[in-house]
Amino acid sequence: MPKKITVAESWQELNEWQITEISHAYMTADPEDFDKTYFRLILILFQKKKGFWRNLKLRALLRNVPLSVLEPFAKFLLKKPEVYKFPEIKGLKKPADRIGDLTIKQFSVIDTLFHQWNKDKSKVKLQRLVASLYRFDDHFRAQDLPKIAEISSKIPLKKMLEIAFVYMSVRRYITEKYKIIYPVPEKEQDPDRPVFKKKEVYTPFSKVITGMALDELKPLGTLNECNNTLVYEFHDTLTETMIYHKNRA
Repeated sequence: MPKKITVAESWQELNEWQITEISHAYMTADPEDFDKTYFRLILILFQKKKGFWRNLKLRALLRNVPLSVLEPFAKFLLKKPEVYKFPEIKGLKKPADRIGDLTIKQFSVIDTLFHQWNKDKSKVKLQRLVASLYRFDDHFRAQDLPKIAEISSKIPLKKMLEIAFVYMSVRRYITEKYKIIYPVPEKEQDPDRPVFKKKEVYTPFSKVITGMALDELKPLGTLNECNNTLVYEFHDTLTETMIYHKNRA
């Protein structure tokens, strides 16, 4: 038995291979049999890297160390994902961490496509979602999406699922940061159990942007100016506007 077991202890310490494999495990998990997926997560955590010798070392570890000893090391993987960095796609510009450099217009398109893909998990809708997150340069142009998709659709399916997983993690970060905009339901599932399916009434974010442009205060200007506002600036301003109207009422 090894004297000391050293593995990643947080989402931030996982390497690129582990993020890809764990994302795939989560996104293809059977909600009715998560114990099987959790076992996969433990194996990925301890294998650390792809390769024949890494696989042999993992098998040797499993022969000498009970799973009950390894399982506590993976507990952090049951908590909310904290993966905010998107992978590179050659020839395209990836979003900044937590999509901090994207406009609210692009966020609106991404979020609509994410909702559409989340309903049936089809490959075609996944490809559209991935394409919507990347750009050719600093500017988002909806008309570029078909050409972007020609490039982004060539990456492996696992990488596409990783991108969807990262966006899901970022989206959760945003909804928790701006709870006035995204109120939390009174009854939540077990916080130590990942949520795979969640019923919600979806409102396209484009309607929220239009509402800001029509607001009497016009804090962000015209509809075109609203659309070009960065994601977090828009959310900050929308929060202040909602508080203002609530207090006035």
